[in-house]
Amino acid sequence: MQRTSFAIALAFAAITSLGRTVANDHWQAFRGDGSGISETADLPTEWTPDKNIAWRSDIPGYGQSAPVIWDDAVYVTSSDGPFQEDCEVHSYDLTTGEKRWSQAVNVTSKVENYFRNSRAAPTCVVDESGVYSFFASGDVTAMKHDGSTRWSTALTKRYGEFDNERGVASSLAQDSDHVFVVIDHHGPSYVVAIDKTDGTIGWKTDRGERVPSWSSPIVTEHQGRSLVIVSSSDTVDAYDAKSGERLWQVEGIKGNHIPSATVVGDRVYVGSTTMYGGESDEDMVAASNCCIELTVDDGKPGYTMRWGAERANSCYSSPLVFAGYVYYVNKIGVLYCVSAETGKQLFAKRIGNPCWASAVGVTNSTGEQLIYFVAKNGFTIVLRPGDEYDQVARNQLWDRGQMIDAKEAAAKARKANMVPTDQAKPKTGPEKVFANMPESSLHTMFSYDDPTAYAVAVAGNSLLVRTGQHLYCVRALP
Repeated sequence: MQRTSFAIALAFAAITSLGRTVANDHWQAFRGDGSGISETADLPTEWTPDKNIAWRSDIPGYGQSAPVIWDDAVYVTSSDGPFQEDCEVHSYDLTTGEKRWSQAVNVTSKVENYFRNSRAAPTCVVDESGVYSFFASGDVTAMKHDGSTRWSTALTKRYGEFDNERGVASSLAQDSDHVFVVIDHHGPSYVVAIDKTDGTIGWKTDRGERVPSWSSPIVTEHQGRSLVIVSSSDTVDAYDAKSGERLWQVEGIKGNHIPSATVVGDRVYVGSTTMYGGESDEDMVAASNCCIELTVDDGKPGYTMRWGAERANSCYSSPLVFAGYVYYVNKIGVLYCVSAETGKQLFAKRIGNPCWASAVGVTNSTGEQLIYFVAKNGFTIVLRPGDEYDQVARNQLWDRGQMIDAKEAAAKARKANMVPTDQAKPKTGPEKVFANMPESSLHTMFSYDDPTAYAVAVAGNSLLVRTGQHLYCVRALP
């Protein structure tokens, strides 16, 4: 395919610039607009439990979803009860951390509250009309900004229960008209568009029976057409956002079950990892951490494979594409940096802990570019983007007392939410192996512990960090 020099310059600018940016006072979905990038945010580079922590607020129940932000309101979700029958959306004041309201969702299906399951993991989307939530029960609910319910749609009642022992974690995506949900599981899988005005189904496209996955869709505009990009269950697919028509599919991807795709300009960056019961060949998985270029040929959307990484692995968090680089973090906390243009590895560095929260890239008011990697143990590594590892700071979010309190509170909640033995569904697959092991042993084996930093968001000059039971706001204080 030939290009003019001007087109090449534009393509290169799309890679080396910030890409699609998030409005300074909004963070509307998982990873903002799906890129994890915020323009002109003056976040502190240093903090401790006693410095630059503006507030910490309790979240009832337990949850793993990321915060979303509209103006001065922060929204998160949580669930509680042996079968996650108590699902709620909460609103907090961005400035003070004061909780404004909590609103229950009408739960139509029960899901076992098992600590290795995702719990209130799907992230909401928010717009000028309100906040839209999704829970493992299959319920998608729209609420106004004051917490009143507009509508609720039960996907499991329409299309059947989800067959995924590790729970549902795929977050919502949105355009101006619809919210989009992807369900990839052992049963009939699908992507569905739900009308924002009344909760009716705009379209539903079947995906066949799939390997269970937890990645999230992303919406992007290309050549005047709105696309829903889904990197999940060993393929990457593009759907027409208006009709649900599948426009193309990339096969042969291995291990893209957890990280979501990142779109910058006309490039789609895919994250993949080795998995128990899935692909274990590190070379094949590395090549599946790849770059796909969006194309149009005779008016028909298509794609071109640009590159596959030689050595990269993206486990829990999604790849960040920022300042001309792509960053991945694997399951043991190794950070990989490759060129966004070529996929060439520039460095690999152990940063101490895996990241369950996806990294964010920020440009402050002086033009300085910084990356924030929030590890699951509460430490944040601040880096300058570049060909070499350039660490600015390493900061801890909570102190020992807060850590002990969180451990005790989580243990108490797990005990209260334990499913009676005679009501628990028999475990299958990998979970069958662990079913009779003491929970303490499983916590040690899989490093499932509290507090865990699950997700982040940026709005104004604030960095929001969400743990299972708390919401932190990091902000430069006088």
